[in-house]
Amino acid sequence: MSPNSLENPFHHPEPNKGTPSELTRHLLPSADAQALTEALGEDESSELEPQPNLPPADISMTGKEQREVEKEPYWIREQYIEWAEEVTEDKSWIDKIFKFQPDGTTIVEGNLNLLSRKIKQLPIGLVEVKGNLNISQNPSFKLNGYPKKVGGRFECCHSDLSSLQGIPEEIGENFNVRNNHLTSLVGLPRKVNLDLILDENLIVNLEGISKEVSGSLFLNDNGELISLEALKGVKIGGDLWLIDVPATEIPAGIEIGGNILINSSHADLIADAKKKGYQVKIL
Repeated sequence: MSPNSLENPFHHPEPNKGTPSELTRHLLPSADAQALTEALGEDESSELEPQPNLPPADISMTGKEQREVEKEPYWIREQYIEWAEEVTEDKSWIDKIFKFQPDGTTIVEGNLNLLSRKIKQLPIGLVEVKGNLNISQNPSFKLNGYPKKVGGRFECCHSDLSSLQGIPEEIGENFNVRNNHLTSLVGLPRKVNLDLILDENLIVNLEGISKEVSGSLFLNDNGELISLEALKGVKIGGDLWLIDVPATEIPAGIEIGGNILINSSHADLIADAKKKGYQVKIL
């Protein structure tokens, strides 16, 4: 069998290439080919112009699409058991506390107390804690978007939180993140149903603060808090606590149901608050 015996007999080894004038020159008499070339407005010497190097089409995913792709699957029961063993709980505790749903998620019917358990995260798929959630005193803990809803209080104090991204979307009562390393309030819900407690952090300004706090707003002992300007337009049902903050001015236009509490040594802030018509209580 010759080397070329398997070639397609209907396939021309050199497909026709070139401009229409080059192709017609092979098929028509020279005079007719020249006439057709002129009619097409094609110069015999013309060549295909190189195309510029165009940037590739943008095929990057939107933020939403990327989050969907990167979304981790819900934990299965075995992962809950491994996690429980890490927090020094017997595996039978899982079935007592967590109620597994048909869609793979879990809920906690009552309170979930994980105070000082050295946990790093909450289970992926825990969508609701109907009671209180306490995850304080866990230095390595990071918020991961679970649970989505807490019916009672949310407490994550005395830890090393540096961001509020990933907090529960709904919190029924107090929101307490006292004594962390927060520098920004981006991620807070627009409304807090009771007290919002942000004492003892590293907050520089209040950008991202909730626009409505039904209870009191606590900003005590934030030694870097030099600007209160973002409080303009905020509605506070109770008191505004400003003990030991370095800001010297407070904006007009805050709706406060109670008093502004300021320590007696902070004369500039006291004078400015009184000048703007706020009720001030000096401690």
